[in-house]
Amino acid sequence: MNKKNIVPAFATHPGELIKDELIERKMTQKELAELTGIKPSILSETINGKRSISLNMATALESVLGIPTTLWMNLQTQYNIDSANIAEKNNQRETIAVTIPVSDRNLLRDLAHKFGWACML
Repeated sequence: MNKKNIVPAFATHPGELIKDELIERKMTQKELAELTGIKPSILSETINGKRSISLNMATALESVLGIPTTLWMNLQTQYNIDSANIAEKNNQRETIAVTIPVSDRNLLRDLAHKFGWACML
């Protein structure tokens, strides 16, 4: 199998590393926010995978945690790539042919249009 064709089962957000570092250092999110100058709400969203790590955040994390900015940015980039590949793989799996007996062809056309189905009448 070609290495380029390997798609992970799930993408790991860089917020997971922040979470792990907080546990290892026995540090709270609030403490990290204060030390880095990152708003607590933004830090929380990042840790929970709802926000990407920006260059400014990566630099602030490096200054406090000692983990290089380039590593944070590489983790974010890899997360984005993995997420895109997983989405593409899942979309390929969801493409199936189905025959639906419908007496009202107009209803079928409307449903196909609404949900983006390819419809062969």
